[in-house]
Amino acid sequence: MKLAYALVVSLGAAFALRAEGGRPPRPITEAEVKAGKPLYLRECSACHGERGDGAGPAAAFVDPKPRNFLQKQFKFRTTPSGEAPTTADVLRTIERGLPGSAMPAFSFLPESERKQIAAYVLNLADLIDDGEPAAIADPGVAPPATPETVAHGKELYATQGCLNCHGVLGKGDGPAAKSLADDDGHPIPVRDFTTGVFRGGSDRKDLYYRFTVGMTGTPMPSFTDGPDADRWALVDYVLTLRVPLAVKPLPQDPIKAGREITARYSCRGCHVLDNGKGGAVGPDLRISGAKLSTDWVRAFVQAPREAGKIYPWRVWRMPHLGVTAEEAEALGRYLAAMGHRQPGPASLPDLAAVKPAILEEGQLFFTLKCAQCHALGKLIETPLAAQQGPDLIHVAGRVDYGFARKWILDPKKVDPQSRMTVPGLTPAQVEAVQAFVWKASLAAGSGAAAAK
Repeated sequence: MKLAYALVVSLGAAFALRAEGGRPPRPITEAEVKAGKPLYLRECSACHGERGDGAGPAAAFVDPKPRNFLQKQFKFRTTPSGEAPTTADVLRTIERGLPGSAMPAFSFLPESERKQIAAYVLNLADLIDDGEPAAIADPGVAPPATPETVAHGKELYATQGCLNCHGVLGKGDGPAAKSLADDDGHPIPVRDFTTGVFRGGSDRKDLYYRFTVGMTGTPMPSFTDGPDADRWALVDYVLTLRVPLAVKPLPQDPIKAGREITARYSCRGCHVLDNGKGGAVGPDLRISGAKLSTDWVRAFVQAPREAGKIYPWRVWRMPHLGVTAEEAEALGRYLAAMGHRQPGPASLPDLAAVKPAILEEGQLFFTLKCAQCHALGKLIETPLAAQQGPDLIHVAGRVDYGFARKWILDPKKVDPQSRMTVPGLTPAQVEAVQAFVWKASLAAGSGAAAAK
């Protein structure tokens, strides 16, 4: 019997964690918490920090600031004011993201991984042992909006004091707006209802929950007085304040267009942009623009996970952002402009006349000087733990051949922040290494695939 009990304990991953205080346990397991840590570090720690304190390397460059999980305050919940979120609340935020902020939707991750991340976030916030909090009663299907409900909502908007912060027309310019701060004393912008963008979701039911339970850590109170019909009426009125935005074409100037798009997706949090400012979570896009094929850039920003992990040493991965084809085209031009080159494919060498002896020399020097950090597919393998640079089997069609020559000769001259050391090769030896690497890459078909 004791042995059976020990087995159950050792296999705790198969059972929900125990709750205290009479609440049911959260629907997560110890195994999910453990599995969530590497996923959290990869997907979330750039903004929220390794410890969950909201102080990740990207945090200084995004507004609003990332959530500090250690404070145990979650804005978007279905639980009463002051209560912790349900597990489903955290999962919903991970899946849908927060529109109008730097938090993207992670719906591209498998559901199991999203749940593991949620489990680890709740563990960081020390909200597991207290058990699963009870959500407020589900309001059901939203009743139809009518002129009468809208009129009633307008009255409530005034009598409940909404206009003091959000303004008469919902523009976020009420008399109290400029003096508002969150619980940490940081100024907090008031939601502009005219944009139609709501971080907790813009469905009528989403807004019902926001009005009913409030937003912990902010001046937004809960509105629990009166019947449900009042809250639905307030939802109906607020949604009438939306003003459709005129669709404006992107500027023709590639830098101006790129700035619009990178602001839209909060790219500065992870990347240094054209003015030399930004985070170091991902590559400096001025350097990327000088070396990368525009075609490759377009494909990558639309489907970053499909390209695989480019830099093994970087902890973080770029999420799917939902970049459109038009935006991807503009971003390709933006990077090229930052890199002071014309948009287009990466240059390729003429390898037809390269003698076999040169290729053999290139292979030798690659093995001696480069293979400690770079793999070359299955041709020359490097242990993953030792890899500090990209697997170069995919280099042809991605990286400009002329740029690579300057880079290999003196990477620190091109980018003083580069982790790559000066290999000490002569120009002739660099030519040999490049010829060998590009021939192997083209033979592997990566050049043709990257150009699609």
